[in-house]
Amino acid sequence: MSTERPSSERILQAAVRLFLEQCVRKTSAEEVAFQAGVTRVTVYRYFTDKEGLVRAVCQRIGAVFQRAAEGSRSGSIDEIVACLNRLGWELSELGSGNMFALFDEVHRLYPDVYEEFRQTREAAIDTILEQALAAARRDGALRKGLNQEVVRALFVSGVVRLIETPSLISANVPAEDIVSTVTMIFQHGILKEKSTG
Repeated sequence: MSTERPSSERILQAAVRLFLEQCVRKTSAEEVAFQAGVTRVTVYRYFTDKEGLVRAVCQRIGAVFQRAAEGSRSGSIDEIVACLNRLGWELSELGSGNMFALFDEVHRLYPDVYEEFRQTREAAIDTILEQALAAARRDGALRKGLNQEVVRALFVSGVVRLIETPSLISANVPAEDIVSTVTMIFQHGILKEKSTG
């Protein structure tokens, strides 16, 4: 039995890496094929055209957010924080390069693909927030007087929109840093102070 990854997986990994390193527009099917160790025809057999390949890459990235949402269902605030930190780590592990610039480029070149990705990402982030708020309420750790719609807007804006902020794109701030910073702000902003006594 072969332990080699299937061609489609190698193609997808090569596309993610190349899109992050040199952008979508500058990446050809031939380059993806070469990096994946397959022919251009094989690339098109799995991914009908460049848009199909871009869609698959966005689905791969969206799956990272979906896994985080699934992992957040376990319950405690600490587990949800760990899940969010894992989200940032997994995003950073997709490859070196500028993921935020990739999102910006996909938004401009393939708005329908970007919209699908945006909806997947925001639904996952909303699930994580709901689980975090439920855990904080259950544990009696939620600060009194917080407007949960404002908290939701801040959290979604922090995790989702920060990764599309031009200054962070140009500074090439790692996704892991953005997610962990937002998580710390969220954790220390909506939860009651822990007693030190």
